[in-house]
Amino acid sequence: MKQDIKPADAAVAAFIVDSDQVFTPAYDALPMAEQRRIYDAYWQRYHAERPAGVTVESIQISTPGGECRAILYRPPHRNAAGSLPVVVYFHGGGWMLGSPESHDLPVGRLCAEAEVAVLSLDYSLSPEHIFPDALMDCLAALNWVAGEGREHGLDSERLVVAGDSAGANLAAGLCMWVRDHGGPRILLQALIYPALTTEVAVGKSGGVSPASVSHYVKAYFGKQNLAANSYAMPLSAKSFAGLPPAFIATAEMDPILPHGEMFAERLRHAGIPCDYTCGYGLPHTYLRLVHLSPAAAQELSSCCSAIRAAIHLRQRPAA
Repeated sequence: MKQDIKPADAAVAAFIVDSDQVFTPAYDALPMAEQRRIYDAYWQRYHAERPAGVTVESIQISTPGGECRAILYRPPHRNAAGSLPVVVYFHGGGWMLGSPESHDLPVGRLCAEAEVAVLSLDYSLSPEHIFPDALMDCLAALNWVAGEGREHGLDSERLVVAGDSAGANLAAGLCMWVRDHGGPRILLQALIYPALTTEVAVGKSGGVSPASVSHYVKAYFGKQNLAANSYAMPLSAKSFAGLPPAFIATAEMDPILPHGEMFAERLRHAGIPCDYTCGYGLPHTYLRLVHLSPAAAQELSSCCSAIRAAIHLRQRPAA
């Protein structure tokens, strides 16, 4: 990451200062409960009401580890006679922080702008749960849409997976798992500033640094050596053939920008359609700023456009 990049606007500049003050090596050394308490207070500072008309419903999904909670968002304008396309969304937070509530702002906006249902999953967090627990929760959510989604007004044939940061890692890993083991057809993988390898993190911005990435990965792996496991770290895959088309968004000020950039290159080399965008002057976790920064809002809009385009290709008449 270049050190002379300027923030996109004043809101981004203030956010970077705030995040870098919160997420420090001292923060990483705190007890897990305290880390989560501070994280929850942090995201609430940037929270805003979801768009008018977006409705939510709590869902319980059976997983190998027990029941897993999810929140199902429905857009304000929908055809009551037909079923909704659906995005299964996995939140960021280094696999150890966050929840559907922490990402309610961008998910609610994605729901309204892309005009899709969104199933936001409260997957198992590390260090209490290590790989592959969270990934298996994500697989269970995908299978829930395929098996029970119709009863909730969802169209499993118009299905997208998406996520940010560690959640984008889970989305990409899930696509590889489904390719190799079978499962519902995924029209698009939408990955926002994805974390896809244990390597290539340079500099610090928005609370993300090589040290913090190492901290999160260590907790997610437990004592397992998973750097070359493509379901845990998708950039380590030997083959990218047969994966769903992708939309990949990176951020110019993000130390892990190369993760998404390299993933896009390898998908294209394998013949997989892939749209790529880099948010100039934006840091990791810019989704917190979609209500404050026009640049952040534009990046989310690009993701929504990619989702709408993927769904349009599989458009079905109302039932």
